[in-house]
Amino acid sequence: MQKTHSNVGFLFFILYNNSMFRRPLFWTVFLIATLVIFLVIFDAVFHNKNTQAQTKVILGDKIFVMDIADTPAKQEQGLSGHAPLANNTGMLFIFDKPDNYGFWMKDMLFPLDIVWIGEDFRVVHIEKNLSPQTYPTAYYPGVPSKYVLEISAGETDKNDIKVGDLVKISGE
Repeated sequence: MQKTHSNVGFLFFILYNNSMFRRPLFWTVFLIATLVIFLVIFDAVFHNKNTQAQTKVILGDKIFVMDIADTPAKQEQGLSGHAPLANNTGMLFIFDKPDNYGFWMKDMLFPLDIVWIGEDFRVVHIEKNLSPQTYPTAYYPGVPSKYVLEISAGETDKNDIKVGDLVKISGE
């Protein structure tokens, strides 16, 4: 009785004996294509995932570099689960229209000052030193705002920021 080849062994036999697989050009093209595919996947997974649009905001005498939350998904996430902010950084929420937007400290890891800004770029309300333990309390400005800043707790006092101050936002 003759021994039969397994499907895998037979496939290997066919591929090995095919002259195309013995050519160095085939393997060169195969390796380059594999490397390009790997780099594209690596870039998509590790680089672009962390890309966040930013802008500069002048608040009082201080310039802040702000991550922008301008979509419902980014606005819902906000700084929840984020590591404490570096100096002179924060998050700028940009809404389509002025409204009485509420904020809470869900899943926050550090305290914040929250600054609501009207359509005229003037500060309309400030909540200071909100700790993560205040969740589930929601904070509202009581007046319409179009922009909201989340910055490290104490920044509004340290920079003497108050209701009525003018805020400058790059590109707005």
